[in-house]
Amino acid sequence: MNIKADILIIGAGGAGCRAAIESSNYNPEAKIVILNQGPVGRSGLTVMANGGMRWVSHPDDSPFNLFQDILEVGCYLNEQNLVEVLTEEGPQRAEELIQWGAKELIYAEKSRSGGRSPDDPGRGQSYPRSHYIPGVTYMAALRNQLERRSNITVIEDAIATKLLVAGNRAVGAIVLNIRTGEIFLVEAKATVLASGGLGELFANSDNCPFGMRGHASGMGYALAYHAGAELIDMEMVQFTGNQLYPPWLLGNPALLVSMCGGKYINALGEEFMKLPLPRDAIQRLAYKEIKEGRGTERGGVYIDLTASPLSREEIEEQLKLSLAVEIGKERWKLIQEMSADNPDPRNWKIEFTPGGAHFFMGGVKINEKCETNIEGLYAAGEVSGGVHGANRMGGNALVEIIVFGARAGRYAGEFAKNVDWTKPEECLLKDEHERLMGFFKERGVNANTLIDRLAILMANKVGVARTEGELKKALAEIEYLRTNYLPQVRAARGLRYNLGWVEAIQISYMLDLAEMITRSAIFRTESRGAHYREDFPESDSSWLKHTRIMKKDGTINLGTAPITVTKLNLGGRK
Repeated sequence: MNIKADILIIGAGGAGCRAAIESSNYNPEAKIVILNQGPVGRSGLTVMANGGMRWVSHPDDSPFNLFQDILEVGCYLNEQNLVEVLTEEGPQRAEELIQWGAKELIYAEKSRSGGRSPDDPGRGQSYPRSHYIPGVTYMAALRNQLERRSNITVIEDAIATKLLVAGNRAVGAIVLNIRTGEIFLVEAKATVLASGGLGELFANSDNCPFGMRGHASGMGYALAYHAGAELIDMEMVQFTGNQLYPPWLLGNPALLVSMCGGKYINALGEEFMKLPLPRDAIQRLAYKEIKEGRGTERGGVYIDLTASPLSREEIEEQLKLSLAVEIGKERWKLIQEMSADNPDPRNWKIEFTPGGAHFFMGGVKINEKCETNIEGLYAAGEVSGGVHGANRMGGNALVEIIVFGARAGRYAGEFAKNVDWTKPEECLLKDEHERLMGFFKERGVNANTLIDRLAILMANKVGVARTEGELKKALAEIEYLRTNYLPQVRAARGLRYNLGWVEAIQISYMLDLAEMITRSAIFRTESRGAHYREDFPESDSSWLKHTRIMKKDGTINLGTAPITVTKLNLGGRK
């Protein structure tokens, strides 16, 4: 079932769908193939998003004001050319999405109890910019647009296992059809990588609530690395509070403090911090309590609502306000059902761990056209690096994916229209087929066992707070797993819907990704944004540069790359 496509898009979340739509708009005659690991619009991370978005809409605001705020939150590690694109094009892309049928829900300006709105000072915003388009309606609008375009072919339940490069040009990918077990080639003039994030690399992550793994393995980063792409800032993992008990899908637990009057307390009942604080500071202070022996048996701390001055009705109102009133009402019903044995929120102590992997700021290096250093390979969304610097401002991810998804699709379409076909080497499909079929062994180790072990290792040693000693122990353990366990990874026989086979394919890439993150974290000998080194607790102006990774002679080559500066110098001045 080998396929020829003008444009191949890997991933059908917000960035991938938007890329396909834009490529089709640019050239309705082009053949566009989009791969997704599950059903489009019903799998992946975009559809799970609560929906908070930020773009310029206040009459006194401007793209430059937002530009400044993003750089300040990102600790000036951002690629300024990319931030310019985000701030200038965000309103247009968001309005387009709404016109396509995505439903924008409205935040209440203020509650009767006088609680804070999402745009209050202390949240990184100089002007009100909060908007709310839940992931479900966001993706429904994009899927509807895909279905309107006859030149787009969607292949669901499929993963790319290898990017193909001839010389320095991307020429397609080798693909596993999970439904059938067939391994085939997609030959393409241009390829867009839009494969999303890597939260599953850590034991606690809101990317895979209740342990539902499979769509945030970070495989795309490793595919790009092995193809020869340049990656930047691989140490920059954004962590947030991951709820341990009760196991609700609440969203950001910090809202229970900032908007509901709760307090952060340790297992001894002591309050250990007060808001407002940036997200990374909250995680570090909670980590400190646990490390110093004041955490719970589950390895967490508490958000204590028993200390709230608000009534039960006022707490309910605040939670609805935090999520936009319509969806907040439905979320509150779910929380009530899941807390039937303790329904009064004034009695709640919510247990959370600070090491929940939430978002990844690093990734494949791109320019404002979403071009990588490999000709014909484009990247957009969370798999790309440079937009958010050392810390992502809340609300920017869902804007980023449609802004840069559209750009990747436009420029990939332009490239494909103006080049001839370059055929991949025939032996590559045969070699990859043999590698993938080699996982069917009589005896060995199940991949999910190895994934669990790696995730615990990354959470314990490459998490919220890092030291050279612990990072080097992690590196040694990663190598031990690669040497002693990876060759034994097996999948049970059976080609159709064999998710154990998918995990066996993913784990080798996850080990590569873990090594890249760990080596970059060792290399950056300072603290900046989400990257906190206990042995280097201060920021160092000499480190206002990217860490950079490329594959050289089969191994990770680590260095630095300058930051692109367009409007502000690295001290924040014009």
